[in-house]
This record gives sequence, structure tokens and C-alpha cells, in this order.
Amino acid sequence: MDHPALLALALAALVSPQVSAAPGAAQIEGFFRPFAKSNNFSGTVLIVRGDSTLFAASYGDADRGRRIPNARDTRFHIASLSILFTSTAALRLIDEGKLSFDTRVSEIVPGVPNGDAITIRHLLEQNSGLPDANDDLPDYDELLKAHQTPESLVAAIRKLPPAHAPGGKSLREEHSGQNLLALIVERKTGLPFAAAMGRLVFEPFGMRDSGVDDDGAIEAAVARGYQVAGTFGLKPAPAIHWSAKPGNGSAYTTASDVWTWLRGVVHGHLLSDASRRAMLETEDGFGWWTSASERLGESVYIANGRAPGFSSRLEYLPNEDLAVIVLSNIEHDANPLIVPEVAAMVMGKSYRGFPGPPVSFAVSGRPAGDFVFGPDFYRPSATLRLVSDAGGVTLNWPGGPAAPLLPLGKDKFIDRYYWNEVTVVRGADGAPVAIDYGKYRGARR
Repeated sequence: MDHPALLALALAALVSPQVSAAPGAAQIEGFFRPFAKSNNFSGTVLIVRGDSTLFAASYGDADRGRRIPNARDTRFHIASLSILFTSTAALRLIDEGKLSFDTRVSEIVPGVPNGDAITIRHLLEQNSGLPDANDDLPDYDELLKAHQTPESLVAAIRKLPPAHAPGGKSLREEHSGQNLLALIVERKTGLPFAAAMGRLVFEPFGMRDSGVDDDGAIEAAVARGYQVAGTFGLKPAPAIHWSAKPGNGSAYTTASDVWTWLRGVVHGHLLSDASRRAMLETEDGFGWWTSASERLGESVYIANGRAPGFSSRLEYLPNEDLAVIVLSNIEHDANPLIVPEVAAMVMGKSYRGFPGPPVSFAVSGRPAGDFVFGPDFYRPSATLRLVSDAGGVTLNWPGGPAAPLLPLGKDKFIDRYYWNEVTVVRGADGAPVAIDYGKYRGARR
């Protein structure tokens, strides 16, 4: 999940609010165009109210090398949005009487840390307290380099101590908890996870272009993933074994299929009333969370995903029966900032658009230096390094990433990776003395 404070702060990097009244497709298209033209968005957008499509468009390329454009039927890896589908599979098994919310995981998968205390409900609400492969294994990146199964991933955490007792508020996205849920789905269906998801979710919901990537052949092509590079560029994302993310990030789908799933959950009959209530009435769990939006005047269901080469975002406003779905084959943090603004636009509220226009690297000021932030920074007491070279201006975070900066003027930038505003502060002699990253200031060392 993305850092909520970072996302909220980064909204300040967008331009002054504009007001929209019942926007048409042309206005929404105008919102997305500068993101796409500057290589800061590539993917598919779908906005639906009730059964009426308000906007549907695709931008950029599904495969830049082969010049294959993204289209309405392009499939994208969706990273953590996969948890919505995994949760749905578990709820379907509960409705079939093969599981219950109170089933203890040790009854199905022995030897899991604290397994006698952790229930299916804990896995769904992501408050199990299981150790997490992504965060707690020093060699997690090695897992991504080889084929995995739910069994192998659960085995990887068996000897780790629990992070905390199960229950209470969810403290983090529990990747290993979802790996365990995938293994439970396998054992209760007698099918490999990909096939089980087809039987429980994709086929009954009518999601014809969705599946689970377990490193086998996929019937139809999935978009290639990219990462930001340089001032305006993109580069292919490093290849990973998607089988290393069962339950928490291995699904692929289309924007239309996400909407089909959403309609099936909210208005369909494929879940029991009790399961539907559990998914819709839990504040934080099942793959999404609810946020009370003062600006929009109602609570919003939010799901977010990010993995090498891909990012995704779903926001659903139940009072308006309005869904905004954005699937992208660029990995960065622009989506979580774009989608709330689009929702505000559609609701006739003030919204913020692209921060541009971008300027050439030649007028950027070419700043450089090491800048030390305080203990309250996102990475406490971190030193960030500004580098200007032939490729543009880069902000190097300790341990990564090397975030390329998009120049908006002399000493004004957007961090293309985290999509936050960066301002260089110069002294009387014209040399950089500090940088402002959102509300935080780092002094030159």
C-alpha cells in the first residue's frame, strides 16, 4: 500500500484547482492528455456510473518495442488489486460451506506461525500478524527470480516469529497472509490457485479477460510493464516471476473486468448477503479500505496496486454508484493522485490537473548536492542526492529508487517516481543550500 501521508501531501504538487460541472468526455480526455504526452501515464481509464459508461479511453503502448497501443481489452497486471479477487474466492468458499470466518488456519495448513490463533477472518482483514515475506525476509528479491507456489511461499515464513497477535487494526498489507489464503483456496478446491480462481471468481463473474499469472502460458497477451527513466522517458521493468505473488499480486485483468467484478459484488447474487456485508462494511480489509471524503461528501472504497512495471487504482463511491478504474503499465505513484481528482471532476467538485507544462532540462537549473532531512521525514534522517547529468536531474533515495525529476521551471520539479513536488532553494551566491520535498526541507550537507 502507498504511504497515505505521502499521497495526501503530493496533491499539493498539482496545479490550482479547477471547477467542473458535469464534465463531458472531452474535458476528462483533456485531464489525461498531458500525463500521457509526458510519459507519465500509459494504460486504460474506465469511469462508470450505474450502468452508464461516462468515459473509456486508453493511452500509451502495451508494448513500446512492437508499437502495440493499449486498448480497452488490454490486460494489465494489477498488483495488490489482486487481493480483491482472492478475498472474493474465500468468501465463495465460505458460502459453499467449505470454510467459515472462524476457521483456524492450522486446521488446513499446519505449522504456520501462530496458526492456532489466526482465522480466515484475520487473513481477510489483514490483521493476522503473520511474518511477511516482502518485509521480513532479507532475500525476498531472490524469491521473485524463480518459480514459486503458495506452498513454497508459506514455507519461507514458517520459521519467522509472528509480527503481533492476530486481531485489531490492520497495520500493513499482509502479503504472506494472502499467500496463505491462496494455499487454503488450493487445498479446499483441490485445484492449483490459478484454476481455483477461474472456477470461483473469473468464470462465474463473467470476467473473460482475467486470470492468475503462475508463470505458465497466458492465452492472450498482457501489457509489458515500464518504469520511469530520465526526464520524459520510460524503460522496461525488470522481469519477475509473478508466481511469487499468489493471492496478493499475481492477477491480470482489464478495466472492464474490474467493473464487472465490482457490479457482481455490489449488485449481483454471487455472494451471500452475509459475505457481501462483510466485504462492504469492513473499514479496512478484503483488499480495499474506506475513506470518508469531505470533498466528495461521502465515503469512498479505495484499492491500490503497484508492482514492477504496473500500477492500478479503483475508487468506488457507493452513494453515486460511481466507479473510477485506472490500470497502468507504468510503475509510479501518479495513479493514487490522479484518480481522486478525476472522481472530484466527475462529481462537479474542484480538482487539480497536471502540474505542467514541463520545460526542457536546459532551463531546469541543473542542481546537485547531498541534502539531509530530519527524523520526521518519510525515511527518517535520510540523505537524498541530487544529480544533474546528460540524462536530466535525478533524486537518489538511499537504497533506491533513483527518481527522475520532471522540470517545471528553474529549480521546480516533480519526482516522477513518487509524484511529489521538489523545489531547490539557493543561497545568495546562487548555489543550492536546501531542497523542499513537499512540506519537508533537507539542508545541504
